[in-house]
Parts: sequence; structure tokens; C-alpha cells
Amino acid sequence: MDIFDTVAALAAIVHVLAGAAWFGAMFYSLTVLQPRAARYFASPAEYETFVATISQGARWSVLAAFGLVGLSGLTLGLLHDSDAVSIRWLVLVGLKLILFAVAFALFVHVSWRLWPERIMALADEIPRVQRVARRLATITLCLVGLSMALGVLAHR
Repeated sequence: MDIFDTVAALAAIVHVLAGAAWFGAMFYSLTVLQPRAARYFASPAEYETFVATISQGARWSVLAAFGLVGLSGLTLGLLHDSDAVSIRWLVLVGLKLILFAVAFALFVHVSWRLWPERIMALADEIPRVQRVARRLATITLCLVGLSMALGVLAHR
């Protein structure tokens, strides 16, 4: 095993673990934490206070996960055996990159546009903002899952 194989193996490990952590955190938040918290708190305002408290500073962790997935993916692409590059591989990796970019754009929108709107929402605006946030979180989760699946298919 040469240095390129070692670096590729380490990049693959980082790529898979960072992607799994990112997907798992989103999945848990969307399917377990948020629904249970919504049932627990008596009012939407209490629920929003809870969500704001647990989410404080999370944008930087998510950006770090994006960075790890992106940099490790770029490393894997650069170290990919040029003899193994095919039209199929290029299409799958290209689609994966597009999904990653769309997921990143949605994250930026949610973090710097929707999140401040959610924090500042009046009581009658909360249900609409929550619906939009839930819808965008579901879309992002699907994009990330599909992107991960494309990565697996590209290397089969």
C-alpha cells in the first residue's frame, strides 16, 4: 500500500463518517427530537424557545461537517484511479456534487434567512415558519441521503 492508497483510505473514512454523522443528526432531529419536543411543550412559543436553545451555535458544526464531507470528497475524486473513470462514474459523481451544492444552498438559506425569521416570528407566524423549516429539513435530508447513495453507486 503506497502513500496515495493510505491517503485515499483515510479520506474515504473521513468522508463516510462525516456524512453519516451529518445524515444521522438531521434524521434524529427531524424524526425523533422535534416531534417529541413539540408534544412536550404546551405552547408553540415554548417549543420555539427550546429549539432555539438547543440549536444555538449548531450552524458551525454543520458547516464543519459540510467542509469535512466536501474536502474528503474532493480528495477522493483527485485520487481516484484515472483508469477507472467512466461516463457512469462521472455522471454519478457529478449528480452527487449537484445534490451536495443544493443541500449546502438550502442550509445557507435556512441558517441566514429562515432561522432569523423563525426567531423573530410573532405567535401567529410560528406555524407557517415551522412548516417551511420542516419541509426544507426533509428536502435536505433526502438530498443528503441520495447524495450518499450516489457515492456508493459510483464506486460499485
